[in-house]
Amino acid sequence: MSVVSMGFVLLIAFVVGMDGILDEWQVYQPIIACTLIGLATGHAAVGITLGAILQMITIGWINIGASVALDIALSAVVSALLVCGPAALSIKHGIALAIPFAVIGQVLNVTTRKSIVKFVHTADQAAEDGQIRQIDRIHLVSLGIQGLRVLIPTGLIMLISPQFIHQSMQQIPAGITNGISISIGMVSAVGFANLINMMVSRSLWIWFIIGFLVAVFTKVNLFILVGLGLIVAVSFVWAMSKRHGSSGGGNNGDDLDDFDKELDDL
Repeated sequence: MSVVSMGFVLLIAFVVGMDGILDEWQVYQPIIACTLIGLATGHAAVGITLGAILQMITIGWINIGASVALDIALSAVVSALLVCGPAALSIKHGIALAIPFAVIGQVLNVTTRKSIVKFVHTADQAAEDGQIRQIDRIHLVSLGIQGLRVLIPTGLIMLISPQFIHQSMQQIPAGITNGISISIGMVSAVGFANLINMMVSRSLWIWFIIGFLVAVFTKVNLFILVGLGLIVAVSFVWAMSKRHGSSGGGNNGDDLDDFDKELDDL
C-alpha cells in the first residue's frame, strides 16, 4: 500500500473516531466507513460489500444512557483495512474479526470517556469565567483524543506483516469461522427485519414490493437498482412537496396533522 493510501486511511480513521462520538455526519456507520477505506485502498466494491453486511449487523447497536454499546467505528475501519488492504482477507474473515475489534473498541471508548472527565470540569470552570475560546480548545482536544482512539489501533494494524496476518487466520479452525459466518448471516437478516420494521408504513409497502419484483425478474445490477430507487424517491418527495405547497397556506394545521399521522405509522 502506498504512502498516500496509508495517509488517507489514517485520516479516515481519525475522522471516523471523532464522528463516532459526535454522531453528526454518520461517517462512522460501516456502509460509509468501509466504503471510504475501500476507496483509499483502491478496492471500493469490496469495501461497499463489507460495509453493507456490517451495517445490517450493527443496526441495533446503540448507546443507552450510561451503557456504551460495542464500538462501530473501530470495527468498521479495521475490518475494512484487513479486507481491502495488503492483507486482502476474505469478507468472511473480515466480518468474523469485526466483532472482537468492536469489543476492543468498546473498552477503548469507555477508557477514553473516563480519561477526559477532567476536561469536562475544566470546561465548566471556563464557562463560569466566560472564557469561550478556552471551551472551544478543550472541546477540540477531547474530540481529537477520541479520533486517536481509532487512529492508533489502525496504525498498529498497518504495521503488522500481511503474511503474519494470513498465518494467524490459518490457525483458526474452519469450524469456528464457518460457524461465525452462519451466525452473522442470521444477525444480518434480523438487522434487515428491524430496518423494515422501522421504515415500513402503508405508503411505503408498494415501493418495497416494486423493488423486490424488479430485483428478482430483471436481474438488474444492485448499484443500478439503488440508483434508480434513489431517483424515484427524490422525485416522489419533490412531487409530494410541490403538491402540498400548491394547496395554499390555509391548510398548514391539516398538513401538520397528516405528518404526525405518518410518524405514528412509522
